[in-house]
Amino acid sequence: MPDEMLPWCHEVRALRRADALLRAAHFRGADGADGDPVVFVPGWSSTPYSWRHVIPALAATNPVWYFETREKASSRLRHGDRLTVADMAADLRDFVRQSVPAGRYGIVAASASAVLVLHAFAELDPPPAWVVLVQPHIHLPVPAAVQLLRLWPARRLEVFRLLMLPAARRAHQRRAGESLGGFYKVLGSADMAKLRRSLFTWRNYPGLDLDSLSAVTCPSLVVGVSGDRLHSDTAARRIARRLPAGAYLDGPTFAWTHTRTMAETIVNWARTAVA
Repeated sequence: MPDEMLPWCHEVRALRRADALLRAAHFRGADGADGDPVVFVPGWSSTPYSWRHVIPALAATNPVWYFETREKASSRLRHGDRLTVADMAADLRDFVRQSVPAGRYGIVAASASAVLVLHAFAELDPPPAWVVLVQPHIHLPVPAAVQLLRLWPARRLEVFRLLMLPAARRAHQRRAGESLGGFYKVLGSADMAKLRRSLFTWRNYPGLDLDSLSAVTCPSLVVGVSGDRLHSDTAARRIARRLPAGAYLDGPTFAWTHTRTMAETIVNWARTAVA
């Protein structure tokens, strides 16, 4: 299967909550695959395209549930819905309870969604056998300038999309082999009002409670990248040190965290970590 192609999705499942309808795509493992089922929670606003190298590599040996959080274009949010960290963590908790079969499974979560996993961990039932956190945050680097977006009516937010799409398209063409090329895909399909509200959520987030990490007792791999301006490797290392069974892996580049090699690294680590 070419690296740029996703495997066929075998099932799409909806998670229904009081104020939201969320989507998860199921990629079954290959015939004879014996790896643990994986709940994959992508980072803020990303699409499957951003993980087009990772999902096939994981799905070759492990059934994968690709779970999309509230700010994604696929979500359906009812009037009065909330986009809080607590509600998004509860979404993940309910999805695991409803969709993950009894037995061993793992979680792979990136960026902001890694924070959600840590918030939800104590309530995950069944608990995961292992966790991989790719470039997790303590405080998300949302600039104060996003507060200016409060002044704009939702319909005017389309102006930002139209202004940014040409530059994003050029970035996509130049960096198609890297995750940043996927920003064009995100920007072209995103609900700008949802993204704005989500930015406010993370801008006001007080930060991850590091003391709570003592509850995450399963083997945990934290993947950081030295020098990545958007994802602090210092924060990732601090999180790894506070996890009772934490290990740290320094990836060579941001792009590497979205490659087949990274996925194979995760699979090999999971097999040995829980053996």
